Amino acid sequence: MNNSSTSTAQAVTEHSGLVAVLTDLQRQGWRAFELWDGEAWEPIHAIWSADDIAKHAAETDLAKLRFLSENTAGHEGVMLLVWGNSPIKLIADMTMANGFGEAVELAQRSVWPHHPEKV
Repeated sequence: MNNSSTSTAQAVTEHSGLVAVLTDLQRQGWRAFELWDGEAWEPIHAIWSADDIAKHAAETDLAKLRFLSENTAGHEGVMLLVWGNSPIKLIADMTMANGFGEAVELAQRSVWPHHPEKV
């Protein structure tokens, strides 16, 4: 018997999970504005969608995304992405200050309702 919540969780890929997390973070007022490509911080263009950001981030094994709070001036957060693990482990580390860590965890739970439990 196939449980729909189980099959939904299994259908989430690193890419689709990251797109969902980025979309939820944007909804919460956190905008990705720079991407570390392994050598330098590169700007994220305003016209890029969450899908575009995820595609560019996937071009390096260890990418970092820098976010600005659209609600509180001067608040920022950084997320480290490690590709090749399970999708739920893609976000390997993040800034915990300024409410960013809580925002990321909330966004992850929108994709994986039982996060941070192992799936």
